[in-house]
Amino acid sequence: MRSSRKATTRIWACSISVALVAAPVIAVVSADEPGPKPDAVADFMRAKLGHSQHVLEGLALEDYDLIARGAQELALASQASSWQVLQTEEYARQSAEFRRSCDTLRGAAKARNLDGAALAWMEVTMKCVQCHKYVRDEK
Repeated sequence: MRSSRKATTRIWACSISVALVAAPVIAVVSADEPGPKPDAVADFMRAKLGHSQHVLEGLALEDYDLIARGAQELALASQASSWQVLQTEEYARQSAEFRRSCDTLRGAAKARNLDGAALAWMEVTMKCVQCHKYVRDEK
């Protein structure tokens, strides 16, 4: 019971960190390459945040279907044209890594492995933070 509480506390602490990092989403595109309009990107990123909330809720409630659904929604969203804010090899590589992390998360949920899903969620979150940093640095 105590390890379950510790895991839940860690999950909530991580979620707060994710919310603080993901909330001020800024759309950035390369100056010489056309990209989606900033408002469309901001709307898309808010929808992505909603998918992330499904994962977090699923982790907090040990609802494996909700975790798997959120992971699938995130992976699918990463293939949408609104996701492509930069047209670089590095951005494409990071997007592919993000999808792999989402697949790992979904697999852990399908296996009903809460600790594995929580760890995979941390990896997905790190991929988000790394990519957002990359996009900001490309300004």
